[in-house]
Amino acid sequence: MANRRALRRAGAALLAGALSLAAAPARAAGCDCFSPEAQLKTAQEAMQQARVVALGRIVAVAPDGQATVLVLESFKGTAAGATIGMAPADPARCRDATAPAVDEVALVLAFGDTVSGCDKYPSGHYMVEWFRQIAVKARAARSD
Repeated sequence: MANRRALRRAGAALLAGALSLAAAPARAAGCDCFSPEAQLKTAQEAMQQARVVALGRIVAVAPDGQATVLVLESFKGTAAGATIGMAPADPARCRDATAPAVDEVALVLAFGDTVSGCDKYPSGHYMVEWFRQIAVKARAARSD
């Protein structure tokens, strides 16, 4: 069990690193650094390994940096209309995280037990569209 948990954390860390690299050059636009096939595979792996995958609007930020995110679209782990607590980003874990801002719309992609600012990506991240396509296919498969 401990080995399985360690492997999952290692896989999530590698995937998070790939996401950061993919997002860095084109944080608000589509990423052209990977082929569509590689983008889809990355999104599928992220969806499998993540605990929470959602597009949300930050509705409150406390003085200590804690934020409340209203889920607009849920892809995994929570329901649309629910709220998620987001802890401040840990600079030791992620260097390029930006502080949350009220009314900011962001992709939340969390692999651990706690959602933090390190799990926040721009709403225009290329994976949002892939997550939407994956969700549509999953709904179609369930209705067949």
